[in-house]
Amino acid sequence: MSKKIILESIVKNLSNKLLNESVVDRFVKDIYRFLVIQFKKQKNDTEYFVLYRSGEEIEVKVSLNLEKNRNFNFPFSIDASSEWDELDIEIEYRPQDFPKHMNDLVSELKETVEHEVEHILQVFFDDKHIPSQVYNSNFEYLTTDYEVAAYVKGLITRARHKKITLLQAMDEWFEENKLKFDNPEYEWPKVKRVWLDYANEMRIKNKIKKFQ
Repeated sequence: MSKKIILESIVKNLSNKLLNESVVDRFVKDIYRFLVIQFKKQKNDTEYFVLYRSGEEIEVKVSLNLEKNRNFNFPFSIDASSEWDELDIEIEYRPQDFPKHMNDLVSELKETVEHEVEHILQVFFDDKHIPSQVYNSNFEYLTTDYEVAAYVKGLITRARHKKITLLQAMDEWFEENKLKFDNPEYEWPKVKRVWLDYANEMRIKNKIKKFQ
């Protein structure tokens, strides 16, 4: 094979990767903008979003459910789940804390949507597919290939939005979720190492956004 053909192949592959990333970025942005707008309107809603990627098309149903709770322990909490082509977002919040905490909410929504969209891509696209894995603990769950990819994508989004490093974003996440660990002092450094190794590996392969 000639050097020219090899170079053209490399350029084509890089172009396709950048195009796919750009398409997914817009898809994620459209979803979280919809969620933010509906939150500001204080309105439960459902919307359909279409993603064209690698010559394929999928339609994803996004549903938002809002729950006001003046006695809630935190300004807000986001619970999300995705299954096949459906994404469900539930936000419980203290109305008296808004708009003060709006920027924090937007940041977490971006992170959450990025995480769940990664799972949707894992279902529908061969280059993203990761077989499901069995886990018996929170530690095992956080270090499965399926979840590592989604958490890293989400936390890079958090870091970029807040203009902090990926390490800082990971440590923020840990402080928010410390109680879910059986042995946080032992388990968290191991989880963080797995996440960082994956992030660095994907950065070298030009498969994720740049991060600090």
